[in-house]
Amino acid sequence: MGEIFKRFLQTLRLERDAFVWMDFNDRATGDALILVAITGLLKFAGFFGGLRSLFNVGAWAALLEFALSALIVWLLYSGIAWALVRYVVQAGGEYATYLRFTGFAYPTTLLALAAAYVLNRTGIITFVLGFAWFVFIIARGIEYESDLPRDRALLVAVGALAGLIVVNAIFRFSPIV
Repeated sequence: MGEIFKRFLQTLRLERDAFVWMDFNDRATGDALILVAITGLLKFAGFFGGLRSLFNVGAWAALLEFALSALIVWLLYSGIAWALVRYVVQAGGEYATYLRFTGFAYPTTLLALAAAYVLNRTGIITFVLGFAWFVFIIARGIEYESDLPRDRALLVAVGALAGLIVVNAIFRFSPIV
């Protein structure tokens, strides 16, 4: 677990070493899955007042919903970002590497929950505050993986988030995208 958190902190600081490690280390996909699962558990705890709610039988269904929605968001966002880079921008990159970037960036989505708690409301402001760092991390990963200029990589990361919002609006798979 120490290696995961070391690489996660490097990712938060947008250090190139973290993205190189994710690109060349197949194990990073499993590490990314662990971070997505922990984030889903923390989102569940944030919505239901802590982990004590796990002792409530009805909460297990909600926990399963949060875990599955975190997994779906992770897979879907990675796929949309990869498809935009591959077919719209016409650049290279492997889907597995996008999974790793997105997985290591996913815990930053907890900022949306923190912003909602601090501001005592939800809406577009908390969404933007919560997902800004996520988008910047993904853009840095795209910039590294696909050799795109920073502005185009950022545009792809924002476009993938917009695609995720549209798909979520259609299927309603995530309480917080």
